[in-house]
Amino acid sequence: MEKKRSLRQSIMVRCTIFIVLLCILLSVANYFGYRSALYKMYEEYITDMLNFAASNIDVDDMKECLETGKKSDKFNQTQILFDNIKDTYRIDYIYVIIPQNTEPLDNIMNVIAGMSSYEKENVPENEVTLGGLTGDDYTVETATKYYNAADHPGEIVFFEEWADRWGSEYTGILSLYDSDGNYFAELCVDIETNEIHKEIRLNVITNMVIIIVLGAVFIIMFIAWSRKDITGPIQIIEEKVVGFASRSHGQTDPNELIIEMPDINTKNELQSLSEAIVKLSQDMRNYLINALSASNEAAEAHKKAKEMTEQANRDPLTGLLNKGATEEVISMLLSNESTGKESSALMMIDVDNFKGINDNFGHSSGDKVLETVGRIIHNSFKGKDVIGRVGGDEFMVLVRDIDSPVTEERLADRLEYTVMHAFESEKYADKVSLSIGISLYPRDGRTFEELYRKADKALYYVKNHGKAYYHTYNPETD
Repeated sequence: MEKKRSLRQSIMVRCTIFIVLLCILLSVANYFGYRSALYKMYEEYITDMLNFAASNIDVDDMKECLETGKKSDKFNQTQILFDNIKDTYRIDYIYVIIPQNTEPLDNIMNVIAGMSSYEKENVPENEVTLGGLTGDDYTVETATKYYNAADHPGEIVFFEEWADRWGSEYTGILSLYDSDGNYFAELCVDIETNEIHKEIRLNVITNMVIIIVLGAVFIIMFIAWSRKDITGPIQIIEEKVVGFASRSHGQTDPNELIIEMPDINTKNELQSLSEAIVKLSQDMRNYLINALSASNEAAEAHKKAKEMTEQANRDPLTGLLNKGATEEVISMLLSNESTGKESSALMMIDVDNFKGINDNFGHSSGDKVLETVGRIIHNSFKGKDVIGRVGGDEFMVLVRDIDSPVTEERLADRLEYTVMHAFESEKYADKVSLSIGISLYPRDGRTFEELYRKADKALYYVKNHGKAYYHTYNPETD
């Protein structure tokens, strides 16, 4: 027998798992809480920068500068504003661009970008060229984000970009429109997020260490207490119960299922547990004796009742509902159609020349015709439709949820076609056909009796006029 872990070990393992899971859950919650607060703060900060910058941009003038390739006084003032914003506020970049496409090269056109005092002195080549294309500076993925931002007029679009070249940047984009309301360009602000992510990781690690230390202290104290007041007495009970389980394995006599338990005088719940186990084994033995007897009787009765119900409701030849069951189910369904909005059709289906097939080709051929027609009818309709054999050569179908006025006619066509082809190889193939009478719910009635009477009249019309193999009830002619 495989050696099992002791209760003391189980407690230690489960406490450790609990502490680990708690550490993970708290760390995840802490991370996402910090992250959510960070990005909310960033978005508010970027929004303020974008709105402030946008309010000081003459878009028509900037558009004209781009078209002429010459910088105006207003354009130069905007450049000074962008430079001051970059020097004064904690942002990485502020710039205006025009997305060109989502191709690998020249997908972004520069308009203007702020430069810090440090950049002007040390890297003056970073100054962007008005109307200059960016070559491969922007990846297709990044260019696509800028390009798609134009689909959100009046909104500020945010995304985070991870790149070895610039590090982690959080970007806000505000689309600019000229005085005629035409889209012109995109005003963007980037903020570096690397330091914030480091701070979040440090915070998460600190919390994890605190939780682990507190968890270890808790585990040690809990195991010391449980060894004295729980695991010792339980070990005794466990040995007796395991011994009982071993002796009773495969035991078929309920009278032998009695556990032997020594006295445990702990004066606490464990003593009550010991006494309860003994009493429980006695009660279980008595219950098992009674349950086995009742279960066998109930199972046999249920089996017989199910067989009798199935036999009473089914036609033995076709397996379809018999006449009584068919009428009962259809009546119940129609009574539940309280709104009258749903459209259904009651189809009375009669196998033509059936008596002649029986007389000329034998009853076995007649039975085969009924079985085959019944199977075809069953396969031609949906599971929620009601199908039954209601007479010697008569079948009835309630087609539910008719979706158009001609649906029942298509169903009749398909049914007749399938039946005709099913007997192509039989010697009586030219004898087998169907006559179908149809009434519609709720047009022709709301009860089974009303629909049955009118479907039967429609069937009578087919039998007497012979113009078609099916007919939908017409109050003017039937």
